[in-house]
Amino acid sequence: MKPDTDNPYAVYALFKLAWSHYGCAPSELTGERGKEAAARVAHQLSIESAILYSDENSGIVVPSGQVNAAIIEIKGRFANEAEFLQALEQADLNLDLLRDGLKRELQVEAVLDRACAGKVAVSVEDAELFYYLHPERFAVAEKREVRHILITVNEQYDENTEVRALARIEAIQARLEKKPERFEEQAQKHSECPTAMHGGLVGRVERGKLFAELDAVLFDMKPGEISAPVRSELGFHLLQCGEIEPPRQVPLVEILPKLRQSLEERQRAQFQRQWIAEQLNRLNTPAQVVNA
Repeated sequence: MKPDTDNPYAVYALFKLAWSHYGCAPSELTGERGKEAAARVAHQLSIESAILYSDENSGIVVPSGQVNAAIIEIKGRFANEAEFLQALEQADLNLDLLRDGLKRELQVEAVLDRACAGKVAVSVEDAELFYYLHPERFAVAEKREVRHILITVNEQYDENTEVRALARIEAIQARLEKKPERFEEQAQKHSECPTAMHGGLVGRVERGKLFAELDAVLFDMKPGEISAPVRSELGFHLLQCGEIEPPRQVPLVEILPKLRQSLEERQRAQFQRQWIAEQLNRLNTPAQVVNA
């Protein structure tokens, strides 16, 4: 896709969108993806123009040091200077255009900050009310530490046919019935899962994170217990249940600072959407991209 080369801000906006949203160079955005990207850039620039036409933009100056810091941050995403400059060239950008695009972007952010100043505030009481009205959001599910030993089933290999795999897992089970403390050792020796390197340790899991067959068995076990062979789509497993963390409610005192921050961010986003809509309505004409 070729950007609107008459609009340097569109070139920068496409450069940023391509890497941040699509994970590729702008030149790779072709076909439907190219059309989608062009529409997104046009929409973004119309919003930015409305923001920069607002009264709140009056007197705002973006320090050059802030722009330089943003350039350094972008450079850091590339392996070296040459790769960075090549990416700019492929996007029809140069350092001056990049600087202008970043300055405009930072100007927009500064205007939004000014527009929101004093308009967004979440008190302790507001956060407490939200906490008590939505207890389900602060519930922590039960977690169980689990290790497993896996013998895969693959009919193409003699050692892994259904019958042979079951016999192998049952032999391991028999050894563990005599010496359950050898579970990690047996996992390291026999398990056909990458977790074998760590003694079969899967980690702490909630319900629904494992195969349904494993889930049903694990969450009916006692700490230290080793299961009978369990069949999944991968093969046969032996499970060992470790420490159990019971379900709990996160205390308000533990979550309050983050909760206030989260609610303020949500309130800020809502206010910004409303304020931007007002600026677009105030213009009441197709937005013209302006130079910050």
